[in-house]
Amino acid sequence: MVFLVAMLGLALTSGAAGVARADVWQSLLHHAGIASDAPPADGVVWGIRVPRALLAGLVGAFLGISGVALQGLYRNPLADPHLLAIGPGAAIGAAIGSLGAGTRGAVAGGAAMGVISALLSRRVARKQADDAGRLVLVGVALGAVLTAWAGFIVTGSDRTRVPPMEFWLLGNLGSATWVSVQALAVIGGAAIVVLVGASRTLDLLALGETEATHLGVDVDLSGAIISIAIGMMTGAAVGAGGVIGFVGLLVPTVIRPVAPSTHRSRIGAAGLLGAAFLIGADTFARTIFVPIEIPVGLVTTAIGGPVFLWLLGRLRSVRWT
Repeated sequence: MVFLVAMLGLALTSGAAGVARADVWQSLLHHAGIASDAPPADGVVWGIRVPRALLAGLVGAFLGISGVALQGLYRNPLADPHLLAIGPGAAIGAAIGSLGAGTRGAVAGGAAMGVISALLSRRVARKQADDAGRLVLVGVALGAVLTAWAGFIVTGSDRTRVPPMEFWLLGNLGSATWVSVQALAVIGGAAIVVLVGASRTLDLLALGETEATHLGVDVDLSGAIISIAIGMMTGAAVGAGGVIGFVGLLVPTVIRPVAPSTHRSRIGAAGLLGAAFLIGADTFARTIFVPIEIPVGLVTTAIGGPVFLWLLGRLRSVRWT
């Protein structure tokens, strides 16, 4: 929590135009109805940086939670919503949705196609359940196909209404608005309620599908419900910020040694760390080469890629309980 608050403070005061902490506080208090006067920098703070920081936090939290749920569902430390093609699939729905209804359409379309991609990924994953490395290879191949289809849609669409392919490949939070924050919070929040409710089931599934069945879990139904929630959450995040890789892999890897073994606790920890991590990554992405912004996905991939290779090298030693 302290890390998250620190990242939020850094995000609100850092940028091409520096803003004093006093102005940030005055802006926040003004919109909370406590301070009567808004500071001169209110347009920058409340109009640009607050929604961007909140969007980064929500996207990071949802991707981190999705990673925890996927890894518990498949008992696989390499499971990641983008590596298993859920993110690339969601990009197709988000691109189509943005044509019809702008930001809200992109978030809703991403969530809808994310659900379809998650269920397709589950169908593939269950056939590769005994080989974690092969599961990821199949997911990457499927993701490449879905990314190509997203590219066809984006290239043939109205460029003034659909973000460029770079957005869908590497992510960008620069277009954050209060509308995108609200749309993402509603869909992602509903998915979190489902996953928290299914946390005990995830604990049992982490023991293995056979063991979970003996303990009374309907594996097919529970797996489908959890996959739908993951797809909604990941897809909505993609619709709001594009495909931002490796957050769903990195966050569960960091919290696993220190968080309690229950998925309810891990979901909470992943939400906080994922939010703080992506807020920090986005702040770095937009300040390292001021006034040029780099895609936030470059930052997360630069950090998460080596973690993925390290996990791949020690796959057999990873424990789940």
